[in-house]
Amino acid sequence: MRKLSFIAGALFLASAVGVALAPFTHRAQIENSDFINFYVGASIVHSGDGAKLYQQDTQRAELRSVLGRNSIQYFLHPPFEAAAFAPLASLSIERAFVVWTAINVAALALLPLVLMPCIPLVSRRPYLGLLGFFFLPVLVALTLGQDSILLLLVVSLSYLLMHKKMDVAAGLVLALASIKFQYLIVLMPLLLISRKLRMVAGLGLGCVGLASVSALITGWRGFSNYFGFVHAIDVQGGPGAPNPALMVNVRGFLAGTGWAPHSLVYAAAGAAVLFGLAVVCARTAPVSKKNGLVFAVYIAVALTAAPYAHFPDMTLLLLPVLLAMDWLADSGIGSIGTILVALACASLFVWPVLLLALGEHYWWNSRIYLVFPVIVFFVVALTAALHFGEERPSESGSFSIA
Repeated sequence: MRKLSFIAGALFLASAVGVALAPFTHRAQIENSDFINFYVGASIVHSGDGAKLYQQDTQRAELRSVLGRNSIQYFLHPPFEAAAFAPLASLSIERAFVVWTAINVAALALLPLVLMPCIPLVSRRPYLGLLGFFFLPVLVALTLGQDSILLLLVVSLSYLLMHKKMDVAAGLVLALASIKFQYLIVLMPLLLISRKLRMVAGLGLGCVGLASVSALITGWRGFSNYFGFVHAIDVQGGPGAPNPALMVNVRGFLAGTGWAPHSLVYAAAGAAVLFGLAVVCARTAPVSKKNGLVFAVYIAVALTAAPYAHFPDMTLLLLPVLLAMDWLADSGIGSIGTILVALACASLFVWPVLLLALGEHYWWNSRIYLVFPVIVFFVVALTAALHFGEERPSESGSFSIA
């Protein structure tokens, strides 16, 4: 009965969000969103031109066909994701955006059902799993038509399976996160260091499978062009290239604060420090604390240390925040460490809104790169809690180094 009441409430909230997002479904809004890139990639695959997917001329021609004008935007995701979006290409761009938004809202509304078996706090209070509807990165991801909520769902499902000691299956599911492979570049070595060998094996097997599917879509030569295409767009700068100042990682913070001439060296150094913190958590935290709090650190570090991490992908932090809140519920808020963790969780919600309010009322003009120090504060607070907080009884099936 309680679960049915929750589902009814979640669907009501999802409907309210859908109504609030209605103004963003006009064609003019969609043409300025990231969804146009997904639609273009899907259209190229849908028309049978997958082998030419990662050619600038092909994408520009498709953009011109869809928009009726020239535009420099690019689909930079793997071929298998373009194939997954291909059915939407049979719809008008307006209807496709509505369908994609509905899928994302439904996934966000039902996320607590995924987390209830593996996060006791969400099981006791399912409405806490709906905090995503009040998290600015999630709302930005919805209005842009980004796939960040899908990424959150994949990582959450992987954590659920890991919690159930189904490590190979957890790795297979996590392979779907290769829609933004930059995060797996950080996560995979951390899982290896944690001796989650079965999970890494599943992850590797899943990635091989997805690579094979991608090769069927584009051909091996077309698939081999993918990484070069992404790198070329990044280094060329200008329109269509990723804007580092809109990122919430080390690279974004350095670019936003004017360290661009030395950003590669300093970004690598900063990423190494953050990776080191995660390694410390993996190797030296008390055995009874090898739980979701370590995984929360891993996700936050993967976000901040990765070479690409635009603001909508901060959606991923919803899972670490819920894991941290679960730890707080068991530990109580009484020590300096628990207070810092609680403050860090609250700051992740409040600080982006303050930047928006104090900026130019558009997230991309609100110095969003200043979110990075708050995420680092979150990582440091969790690391301190793992090392200096009171012992917490281990949970059956929770994240551990075995």
